[in-house]
Amino acid sequence: MSQPAIAQKISPTSLRTQARVIDAVVDVVAQCGISGTTFANVSATAGVSQGALVFHFKTKEGLLTETLSRMLQEYEQAWSAAFALPDPLSRILGLVQADFKPSICNRKKLALWFSFWGEAGAQPLYKKICVEAEDARHQAMLSTCRELVQTTGGPDPVLLTNSIDAFTDGLWLQMHIQSQPITRTEALESALAHLRLLIPHHAEHI
Repeated sequence: MSQPAIAQKISPTSLRTQARVIDAVVDVVAQCGISGTTFANVSATAGVSQGALVFHFKTKEGLLTETLSRMLQEYEQAWSAAFALPDPLSRILGLVQADFKPSICNRKKLALWFSFWGEAGAQPLYKKICVEAEDARHQAMLSTCRELVQTTGGPDPVLLTNSIDAFTDGLWLQMHIQSQPITRTEALESALAHLRLLIPHHAEHI
């Protein structure tokens, strides 16, 4: 993960200001996309001056990079909690369920994820941050699937991992772009039903 664009020693007031600004960026990107996000509309949404944005984040790229880093850190905290669970099946379920937590999977956050992913090809820094975060999440699922297969048998763990993650990505896309998107609850139910198909001998515990 890249180093934050903000100073390391900051006051509580500055922390609150930064948090408000990050929330505003999520709102603005959801409405305007990355290209339409400016210091002007972020400052208006956050209720802070453009000077405060320059002080804390220096540039629009610094502001967007910090927002992406914080969103990915929030996501990592959500899925890494699964590793406190006692067995590999529970951890797989925890990893899947983390993808549909309200704090991670909501209309504004999905708009932000897809906006950054769309820019990653043209913005090496965004790509680097996204790839590092996605690789960590992928390796977490892969190691857990390997443990499950070694313990109880099942399909090839690489194929199992890719199937789980690809299906979740597809559900996120449906939630983001369909004219009548499925709800978060419906998406999670679909993900769990898919998992029961992938590992039928564990279906009664899913």
